[in-house]
Amino acid sequence: MNMLELRQDGLALALVPEGGWVTLPNGDRVSPAVAGWSNADGFALVAAPEAAAEALSLPEPTAEERRAALPPLSRRQVFIGLVASGLATAQEVLAISASGTVPAVIEAAFAAMPEPQQSYARITLAEFTVAQRLDPTTLLLQAAAGLTDAELDAFFVEFAKV
Repeated sequence: MNMLELRQDGLALALVPEGGWVTLPNGDRVSPAVAGWSNADGFALVAAPEAAAEALSLPEPTAEERRAALPPLSRRQVFIGLVASGLATAQEVLAISASGTVPAVIEAAFAAMPEPQQSYARITLAEFTVAQRLDPTTLLLQAAAGLTDAELDAFFVEFAKV
C-alpha cells in the first residue's frame, strides 16, 4: 500500500494510505487521499518517503470513523433498500412519498419521542434528500426497525450501489 504524508505548512503531521480518507486537524475530511492535494489552510498530501511509511503504522479507523465515512444514500436508494430488505412494503414507501403516511413501526417510534424532537424527526423523514449513516433520525429509524449497527452498515454499503 502506498502511503502519503499529511503536511501542514511543510511540517509532517501523519501518514495516510493513498486512496483512503483522512480527517484533518480542523475536522475536514479528504477523500480520496491523493498525492498533490492541498488546500488554502496549508494542508497538503505528498508521497511519503518509503522509510517513513514503514516506520509508522497507523491505527485502524474506529467503527464510528468507518460509519462516518460511509456514503450517504439518496431518498430513492433508501426507499428501494427498505423494500428490497423487507423493512417496508412498496405500498408503505409509496405512501411516504405520496401522502407523508409513515409505516406503523416508524409512527410508533415518532410517537414515543418528546417534542420538539418528534416534530424534527417527522420533518426530516418528510423532507430528506440524502440519509447520512450517523444522522440522529437514521439512528432513530435503526432502533425502530431493530437493526444492529452491522446490519445498518451493510444496508448503506449495499444500497449505495443502487
